[in-house]
Amino acid sequence: MSPPAIPVRRMAFGRPDPATFHPLYIGGNSALSYTHSAMGLYAEHMEPFLVKSVRRVLDRVQDPALREAADRFCRQEAQHFQHHADFNKVILGHGYPDLAERVQRLKADFDGFLADRDDAFRIGFAEGFESYTTQSALHALKVGWYDNEFTLEPWGQLFKWHMVEEIEHRAVAHDLYRHLFGGWAHRAAMCWVAQRHIHRFIGDVIRLMSAVDVPRHGPRCRITAKARFYMAVSPMALRLRAMRPGYSPADLPVPAYVGHFGKDFSRRAEVVL
Repeated sequence: MSPPAIPVRRMAFGRPDPATFHPLYIGGNSALSYTHSAMGLYAEHMEPFLVKSVRRVLDRVQDPALREAADRFCRQEAQHFQHHADFNKVILGHGYPDLAERVQRLKADFDGFLADRDDAFRIGFAEGFESYTTQSALHALKVGWYDNEFTLEPWGQLFKWHMVEEIEHRAVAHDLYRHLFGGWAHRAAMCWVAQRHIHRFIGDVIRLMSAVDVPRHGPRCRITAKARFYMAVSPMALRLRAMRPGYSPADLPVPAYVGHFGKDFSRRAEVVL
């Protein structure tokens, strides 16, 4: 029997030592590292929101294959946020004034989306987020950030595993939205809402962490003007691409090495379902 297209892996990553934590753990680069710290903090609260939102609509999915894929999507995402929650304790314990408060505001956003918004908003938010992050994951694996000699373990492996699985389940939220709601204009609007939400959070986390780390760890933690410009401009092409009529993450070319990475993580997993 061939393995499922969306395997659910139970991984065991060693938790970083809080005593030796250094914030520049992805390629020794401040912009990349702070962005990944923000992504991990975001995932801890965003992915439970995704799981709950998808679970609420599963009984309305008429396609058995899509229902199975959506269930596996939820199970992958549940693994992600549990690991990130563990790693995030190290970041939050490193002493960043106001960072915990900003994370609580993020949590309140998602609690509000679950309480006050409808299914079309929630699944549209999920689709807008996943359509963007698939492209980011493909880029991250292509340029080799997680295998860089200056990337610290186990941070690099945590994010590499997460990006591989983002690609494996890349089309689920899109297909679910199209199956239940359809409509390009609302989908495009939700792409904008979801992507603006995460980028605002990333910007806040970068500012809060860098301000503390420059005096504590030195000038390498400073975000240069060039880096700020690149961070502001580079996501726009991905965001606009995700908003196009007819766009689907399923159509993105996936290099063979992504499959090789997935098989390697499956070999290293404690359990694969």
